[in-house]
Amino acid sequence: MSHVVMQAAEFSTVAAAEQAAAELRRLVADYVTYEKTADAPWSEGAVPAPLVELGRRHGVPWPGDATSRFLLKGLFNDEANVLSVDRLVFFWGGGFDLGGAWLRAVLLRGLGAVRCTDLPQLVVRVDDPQARAAASGEFLVEEDFEEQFTMTSDDAVLDGALFIITFERDGDRVHLTFDDSGVQEWAFVAMLPQLSGDDPALRAPARGLHASVVDGGGALG
Repeated sequence: MSHVVMQAAEFSTVAAAEQAAAELRRLVADYVTYEKTADAPWSEGAVPAPLVELGRRHGVPWPGDATSRFLLKGLFNDEANVLSVDRLVFFWGGGFDLGGAWLRAVLLRGLGAVRCTDLPQLVVRVDDPQARAAASGEFLVEEDFEEQFTMTSDDAVLDGALFIITFERDGDRVHLTFDDSGVQEWAFVAMLPQLSGDDPALRAPARGLHASVVDGGGALG
């Protein structure tokens, strides 16, 4: 199973998040057309037209090198996904790269995100973190993701996780962590719709030297 590459962005309002999701869905639709009509859509020497147009719409000249690369394992029509969950927007697919800091620059500068990351740690404030985490674990098992996540209250394990969901209230925290096994990432994706209505937020975790941080404030590009 292919690895999940993801971009996640947090907005100040639900309306702003929905607007950003609509823009990303437009990008996906443009990519589907581009893949069908371009002579060599994945040529290393070409900057795909959908990225050029996305940058132009938001005042970000799209670079022509690997720093802005979109590399999914299959066609965009099959692999690319966009989901808005309250004030958060997630854009992902199975593959290798999804725009990197350049895509986050567009999300920050053009669409009004307050935070963006390609390694999301989600914080969800709930009345009973223990009960909510247990219910989430039951959901994942029912969805055939048994043993594809770790449930823990130990903050020390967070540095080794790829994606994280933390349920918390008044210092009581329970983490669901997902590593880069190629299956655990899809378990994380399966959990995202379950957070609708809970107003999840992005938080910058303490991570190792090779991991991306949460970008905020609109300084990229």
